[in-house]
Amino acid sequence: MANPAANAVMGDAAEAVYDGTAVARMTQWTFNPTSGISEWGDSDGGAFTNAKPTRKSGSGSVEGKLDSGSEVYDVFVPGDEPTLVLWINATLYYDLPCAVIGTFSLTLDQDSKEVVGWSSDFTASGVFYYPGEAGATVRTYPT
Repeated sequence: MANPAANAVMGDAAEAVYDGTAVARMTQWTFNPTSGISEWGDSDGGAFTNAKPTRKSGSGSVEGKLDSGSEVYDVFVPGDEPTLVLWINATLYYDLPCAVIGTFSLTLDQDSKEVVGWSSDFTASGVFYYPGEAGATVRTYPT
């Protein structure tokens, strides 16, 4: 049996790009594409349920450490609709031509009185593209 790890996709160069600007000190991102499912039964189903995919959607989050030289709260503003590119490595990325920013939160360390982190949730608006999918805008990895 072949080793499944031999072809594993590694996130060795993960980045998030918001309207063309790389997000400073980003620590992680998530993206959860989903599909609705329509189910029905009929005489052709032989007592089994038929199912078909319906609308696709996707949502996720981006988290990071605050960089006073690049204040992320000036970027992730709830209600904004940026282009969002979520890089897995230097060649693979999710391309969201339009994402709606839903939330933005700062995390404060009570002992040090410092803002130590931030997070933001988003939802894809309209079409989005999987890594390598035809139709995605050709993007250049941020440097």
